[in-house]
Amino acid sequence: MSSNFRKANADSTKRLRVYARIKIRGEVMIHNEEELYIAPLNNLSAGGCFVDQLNCIPEGNEVKVVVKSDRLGAPIQAHGIIVRVENETRKGSAIEFTSIQKKARDAIQTLVYENKVQNALKVMW
Repeated sequence: MSSNFRKANADSTKRLRVYARIKIRGEVMIHNEEELYIAPLNNLSAGGCFVDQLNCIPEGNEVKVVVKSDRLGAPIQAHGIIVRVENETRKGSAIEFTSIQKKARDAIQTLVYENKVQNALKVMW
């Protein structure tokens, strides 16, 4: 079982998120040892990301990623695995981070927290 998701219960294969995510603009460079792809970043969490338009790497493939966004202080590098490929209502791939430096994970979690606080303040006012 992956470290980023846990089963909902013993009878279910539905997986629950461990890390909160945010919608964020940016780009992701994805390398699968054969080719390098660049795709738009859709959302990000400390456990992974979803990239739009990239649906050519099969589920289960290991990849190296570099996530860039104006909202991040520096690019985030990680190793991951393609856990879902979507081809219906939206096209793209979900990448679960399997290895990421603690500093990078902390930076993402801080960004997610700050985004939640900003959204809460908008609701209050």
